Amino acid sequence: MYIFSLDNEDIKKFMNLLLRETAFDVFRVHSGEITTCCTFKIDGAVNKDFFEEAPTGGRCPWSTLRPVVFGMIKGKRLPKLFKLVLAVPEEKLPLLHENCKEAFLNINYENGKISFVTGTMQKEFSMDKAQDEAFENYIKKLFKKLELTAISL
Repeated sequence: MYIFSLDNEDIKKFMNLLLRETAFDVFRVHSGEITTCCTFKIDGAVNKDFFEEAPTGGRCPWSTLRPVVFGMIKGKRLPKLFKLVLAVPEEKLPLLHENCKEAFLNINYENGKISFVTGTMQKEFSMDKAQDEAFENYIKKLFKKLELTAISL
């Protein structure tokens, strides 16, 4: 588990990358919550009846939900709360580690601050933390590539 935040100058840049650009489109949405005029809860499970050709993997791609979430948030007032749990697509998990069942990036924006927590689930129990380290390194590289300075908490 890797817990980190961004300094205030990087929050706006991150939100722009998340909501307007494709930097996080590789992820699937596990769940989310947005509080503006009311609270919206997001279940990232794909509603197959909605799509002509439903996404595979059971979870909605961030690229599909990104414009919907952006529409809820855009405006003069910032949301009171923004939580998003992004998941690595099933087909990409073996690239992280052979024992990796799931890998999540938890994003929490509240009171003008943003924090992140990574987490993984194992297929089979092991004391080995290699899959955690592999996902942490992936996220560190992604944020470095996006020129976002992660501050460990």
